[in-house]
Amino acid sequence: MRRLLIVAVALVAVLGVLAPPAMAQAPAPKVTITGLIDQVGTFNKNMSTYDSNYNRATDGNSYGRTRGRFDIIGELGKAKAVFGLEIDSYWGQVGGADNALQGCATNTTTGGVTCATQGSGSTSAFDLNTDALTSVEVKWLYTEFPLPLFPLDSTVRLGAQPFGTLATNKLAVYANGDFPGAALTVNFAPGAKLNLAYVAVEENLTGKRDFFPIASGPTLSPTGRCSVAGDATSSSTSATNAGCSPQSRGEDWAIIASFDFSPFKGLDVKPMYSYFHAVGLTSGSSRQGRGGVNIAVGGPFAPLSSGSSAFGGFAGAPVAGDGAGTGIIEARHTLGVDARFTAGPFSLQPTVLYQWGDRDNYINLAQYGAVGTKANADISAWLVDVRAGFNVGPLALGAMVMWTSGDSAKSNPFTSIGYFQALDTDTGYAADWGTQIFSLGVDYFNILYGAAAAAGLNPGVAIGYDKYGRLQVGAKASYALTPSFTVGAAATANWTDKSVDTDSVLAANAGLVPSIVDRRTGVGGRPDGDSDYLGTEINLSATYRFAPGLALDLAGGYLFAGNALAHRHLGAGYSLAAPPNRKDIGVSDVMIGTARVRYQF
Repeated sequence: MRRLLIVAVALVAVLGVLAPPAMAQAPAPKVTITGLIDQVGTFNKNMSTYDSNYNRATDGNSYGRTRGRFDIIGELGKAKAVFGLEIDSYWGQVGGADNALQGCATNTTTGGVTCATQGSGSTSAFDLNTDALTSVEVKWLYTEFPLPLFPLDSTVRLGAQPFGTLATNKLAVYANGDFPGAALTVNFAPGAKLNLAYVAVEENLTGKRDFFPIASGPTLSPTGRCSVAGDATSSSTSATNAGCSPQSRGEDWAIIASFDFSPFKGLDVKPMYSYFHAVGLTSGSSRQGRGGVNIAVGGPFAPLSSGSSAFGGFAGAPVAGDGAGTGIIEARHTLGVDARFTAGPFSLQPTVLYQWGDRDNYINLAQYGAVGTKANADISAWLVDVRAGFNVGPLALGAMVMWTSGDSAKSNPFTSIGYFQALDTDTGYAADWGTQIFSLGVDYFNILYGAAAAAGLNPGVAIGYDKYGRLQVGAKASYALTPSFTVGAAATANWTDKSVDTDSVLAANAGLVPSIVDRRTGVGGRPDGDSDYLGTEINLSATYRFAPGLALDLAGGYLFAGNALAHRHLGAGYSLAAPPNRKDIGVSDVMIGTARVRYQF
């Protein structure tokens, strides 16, 4: 399928080259630059961006940072080329060096290792004299042009590009952010448009016939990528590139098809279908560790025959385990509809998606069967998101109800998947709703469970909460005191679809690993659901557009945390069989306050 799609794209390009030149005079080239610069100051308490521990409220944090986003657009007639660049830097050095690519250095006196890891969401920091090296990110690099010799008005986009509204009009319910691949839009008539996309997730080149499979050892990082000497993600500070080769863990891809049409004025309907195919390990944007299922090398999707615990391996792994996930296939289908209805001041935006398919994996938790046994998980999950709005002059009112299905604490995550999985949200789910903690807000570097290793609990990435699903109900209001000054307030309550086993242990890349021992009684047994209340978030905001292109955004959020956020934590001198200690007892509230000056041009 993937190769056929590439051949089709190549054919389109050839047709473009062979198309007869227009007799009219060639249009003059045009180059524009658009973008923004954000200057952000934030204070938060118990946001737990790094330790994912909401039981204690001691990790206050305050900082300033800058984001610059620039899109260079070259146009010639209806064809265009887009080059998108981004820089995210904190104010003041936050790591061992001023960018994330400078690796680690060993202190020859103390033997300690200092790493250049940056703050959450950034690739660099402006140190004294602001000589930040290699901090530019390439976001977009694509060409867009009308499809020649095609009877209908159509446009092709090739390269690194945004998802935009290819899948849904609502932000980040399935596909959001950026992707490499091809997209085709065909306009059949006014109000009737077909969208097709091919998404290249991982490319296997010529595969294992030329490149030896990934093996265990100090040349690998926990995510299965080759490491350089002293790399912070390596299992050894003396790791080298010896024996490393292009990835051999599989060729992963997705297709998206959607159709926009308007049966009558005020109603827009968008049915959508997508298929995602993965072999072995895959992108953490498309699959997160949940319910104790480890997504790293050595885990259920790419076992190591050695059972190396350093890489999440497990005793009893199959002899054929090569760390590349050979023969481990996931086939995931998503079908649904996204709609918008507007009647005067009233609007309604429902989205319903159903997901089905199956996923191979190896059992690596003894409570779910024989360790090392290959299992097939049946996928059946739902996502429902309904939003309503009502505008009366300067007053805007909004309401939201969303639900994703989930699995019970007793369910077997190796044989049953009842939670919804997006292709890629780019941490953006509900970022347009207005919360500052349960979604990305004015400071888009902060969200619950912002650490990459806990992405399965991140409501902006996973949409649900680990394997347990989520239910959210909210209301908001904003009022424009003047055309340039708007204030707003919101309240949003969150629960899980199924009760959370708060005895679970949060493990990197695996989510909440169910416990078979009750931490309060010490009695063994199957995991039980303890709580389904995640908490209620209150938000206040203000926006002042004080000059052309300039706006000041102020926002605050307070989360009255629910006990479903509780789970167990590992640490030195701390036993899972011991009674609960201060690391385990209850959960603490979370707060954030942000000021941002945005210049947009």
